[in-house]
Amino acid sequence: MVGGKEKVAAEERDLEAAGEGGQEVREREAEAVAAGVVEEVEGAGSPAGEVREREAEAVVTGVVEEVEGAGPPAGATLDVRAENVLIVNTKGGGHAPFGLYLAKELSAAGHQITILNDGDPEKLASKAPFSEYPSIPGASVVWGNPTDPASFPSGHFDVVYDNNGKDLDNCKPLIDTYSRTCTQYCFVSSAGMAIENEVAPMIFESTPCNPKKGHFAVEEYLKTQNVPYTIFRPLYPYGKFTMKDCEQWFMDRILRDRPVPIPGDGLQLVGLSNYEDCGKVLAAAALNPKAIRSVYNLTSDTLVSFNGVAQAVAKAAGKEAIIVNYNPNTLGKGAWPFRLGHFFASSAKSQAELGVTFSHTFEGDMQECLQRYMAAGRLQKEVDFSKDDEIIKSILP
Repeated sequence: MVGGKEKVAAEERDLEAAGEGGQEVREREAEAVAAGVVEEVEGAGSPAGEVREREAEAVVTGVVEEVEGAGPPAGATLDVRAENVLIVNTKGGGHAPFGLYLAKELSAAGHQITILNDGDPEKLASKAPFSEYPSIPGASVVWGNPTDPASFPSGHFDVVYDNNGKDLDNCKPLIDTYSRTCTQYCFVSSAGMAIENEVAPMIFESTPCNPKKGHFAVEEYLKTQNVPYTIFRPLYPYGKFTMKDCEQWFMDRILRDRPVPIPGDGLQLVGLSNYEDCGKVLAAAALNPKAIRSVYNLTSDTLVSFNGVAQAVAKAAGKEAIIVNYNPNTLGKGAWPFRLGHFFASSAKSQAELGVTFSHTFEGDMQECLQRYMAAGRLQKEVDFSKDDEIIKSILP
């Protein structure tokens, strides 16, 4: 490390004598310091996970501090070198758009993106969100099986995101392949495994989880294997390119002037987060030293009541929501798309540690969501309301 600094000092004198700018000197010094720190940490013989964590801190914070300390000229900018990022994306469900929005955020920040997508490209590549991959500049897309190392993309990846697996059998091959060499391994888990608490329903990262859930086993494996992990626990996402209905369930009924059966008194609160805001949280953790060995709720700060969801959709449609509240203990859940009780989580930790801010609100997004619903021709499609009718007939005269 000392040799690297001496070399840069000599080069600095040469550059100054030649009349070249100090900014180039500082950039080259940063590279030398970063390389030296990594070599020194690796030579200390620490466990692999600890070494990678210290590498991330040295490269991301130490180097930036040293460059900032050099006093760059007014108006100068610091360009952090691009990292190679692998995003392993699922082939369906509510989590699928996470991979797209994450890739967009990281690409805009200058990272090199490779996407390993589960599934058959002949069946999926032309469908959203996967059909949007060509819009990501320079992204490389590989279709394969996330449980088969033979289909994994070759090369070194600094950061790996697993947005596919839901249990250890599906996640272990990826973890065992990449966690030994990457600086950070990110896993998209689920807030759904949090144990419900009727007295204090807000979910925090420290809320006890159900050890029988598959996501829990994956999280425990990451911790016991000393992986430089970052874990995200999403709730209910919504928005463009979704593959799972959320607001659409309410539109199916309100746009057809049908009653909306809502369990309980409808005042239960639910956390609904736009995919774009979720993508910002996911991307903000990349090579962030605070995110190493940390867990974050993948949610915005928007809370809406069950009745409020129906009212927000109706307002965007210029209609009145015909809400029918019912007792699910006697009439069952019906076709209701959410849990029966409160389901929301705190976003305080991600905002404080990752510096993210949210630009979406559920009510503010409903006009655009409604337009997409109509453009997709969903109002002309038949919907099975048989479960609704059973509940409504037992309540309304």
